[in-house]
Amino acid sequence: MSENETNDSGPGAAAEGRPEPRQRGPRGQQQQQPQQDAAPANAEARNPNNDQAGGDGGDGNPNAGGGQNPGGQNQGGQGGRRGRRDRRNRHGGGGGGGNNPQANRSGMYDDEEFDESKNGGGNGPLIDLNELKRKNAAELLLLAETLGIQEGVARARKQDIIFLVLKAHARAGGGIYGEGVLEILQDGFGFLRGFDASYLAGPDDIYVSPSQIRRFNLRTGDYITGRIRPPKEGERYFALLKVDHINGEPPEASKNKVLFENLTPLFPRKAFHLERGNGSSEDITGRILDLVAPIGKGQRGLIVSQPKAGKTMMLQNVAQAIVHNHPEAHLIILLIDERPEEVTEMQRGVRAEIVASTFDEPAVRHVQVAEMVIERAKRLVEHKKDVVILLDSITRLARAYNTVVPSSGKVLTGGVDANALQRPKRFFGAARNVEEGGSLTIIATALIDTGSKMDEVIYEEFKGTGNMEVHLNRRISEKRVYPSIDINRSGTRREELLIDPDQLQKIWILRKLLHPMDELAAMEFMLDKMKNTKTNDEFFGAMKRG
Repeated sequence: MSENETNDSGPGAAAEGRPEPRQRGPRGQQQQQPQQDAAPANAEARNPNNDQAGGDGGDGNPNAGGGQNPGGQNQGGQGGRRGRRDRRNRHGGGGGGGNNPQANRSGMYDDEEFDESKNGGGNGPLIDLNELKRKNAAELLLLAETLGIQEGVARARKQDIIFLVLKAHARAGGGIYGEGVLEILQDGFGFLRGFDASYLAGPDDIYVSPSQIRRFNLRTGDYITGRIRPPKEGERYFALLKVDHINGEPPEASKNKVLFENLTPLFPRKAFHLERGNGSSEDITGRILDLVAPIGKGQRGLIVSQPKAGKTMMLQNVAQAIVHNHPEAHLIILLIDERPEEVTEMQRGVRAEIVASTFDEPAVRHVQVAEMVIERAKRLVEHKKDVVILLDSITRLARAYNTVVPSSGKVLTGGVDANALQRPKRFFGAARNVEEGGSLTIIATALIDTGSKMDEVIYEEFKGTGNMEVHLNRRISEKRVYPSIDINRSGTRREELLIDPDQLQKIWILRKLLHPMDELAAMEFMLDKMKNTKTNDEFFGAMKRG
């Protein structure tokens, strides 16, 4: 029996006394199935492209319309081992498409076997899926008209229009190039999601077969680029044909990477310099943070704030400074339970990867977005990259986990389940400087004085876990003094590892000077002195002369 042939006559063959088939054609598995396997319910369940669309989504599933379950629980009538075996056979062991004898068991097409014209690759012009996603609705409608798509396009969603455009392009003989962040579901297969849609499941997602995942040791969060094919008859999703790059590197380079959990955590030793030296009012926030609570590569920091104290604007200023001064760092801004207009402002104001789940989304959506972001960051750190996650806010994320976690029967003060905070702590605890190279920095905001006992409990649980804290004071912000930092309560652990010794001595002298002052007076003193200088070195020089 050849490598591409699989003996899958089903458990009913021996019982009925039928001889075991030794060889069969490309549709052999359908001919040899017992009669009960041809029932409509199981036929639907065995369609690999229905694995996402199998269930009704259930109550509270944000992807019920698309049929994909972000939690990985696909309840579309999976047929146990036989159903999984059927799916593998139908895909030829990989993402190359069902019943194709050219696909090898690895999930890739060998160079001498890969025929683009037969597998949806086409010899025509290549079209990039991400370029389509960056087009606005008017441009997509114009492109659809040029391809002869007219019915049902004008009032369709953007993702549906992209899906129709790609199908028409493939029918015309064109090739398709796709990319996305992998999310592996519980049944072993996965889909490539786009971060421009905040990893929301949609009709333009790309199916990745279990054999491709096993061959390349893929994990949730890997950024994959490669050739894809359009869905065949009865399928709903595009399928990955060939893996070109994994996290920007050839597939062979990612096989032997060290898992994030096996990397050695260290204290941060290199600082992110937030000072831009342009003398602007936005630069003052970064300059004060460089002195009061420096942020290192691998920092685990909390911005503790009352409502309306300016925490979101501080995050935006920090993000702009990191993008300007440290373009080598991969910046991800994660907005959980925030207002939609703030998401738009962040997208337009910061050139970074913005991932958001607004307050009108269900809690399960918040959790799925957060899990995708942290897995994406871990994969980048495994490739020795410096990653920064700015999270707003960890309080709302913990509330979402408290909503979706199964009840343990033990409830803490404020209605927090005893097991609810384990997963957000695992998220926050992933921040670390890595001895082998790379770092993961997480700066998260935590809400206090909201009138909710639950928020107080969440803050108390996270209070001692970070190695940097910045406290904002609402009394300062009510005077319209920004940034409203409580200098005496803010600081970084082991700051001597991040700051030059001469600079550190000057900072300690400054702290001794500010300590007797009221927090409002201290902040006004700092702002008054900093407005007359462009850099912190000039600031200390002026202080020495004054």
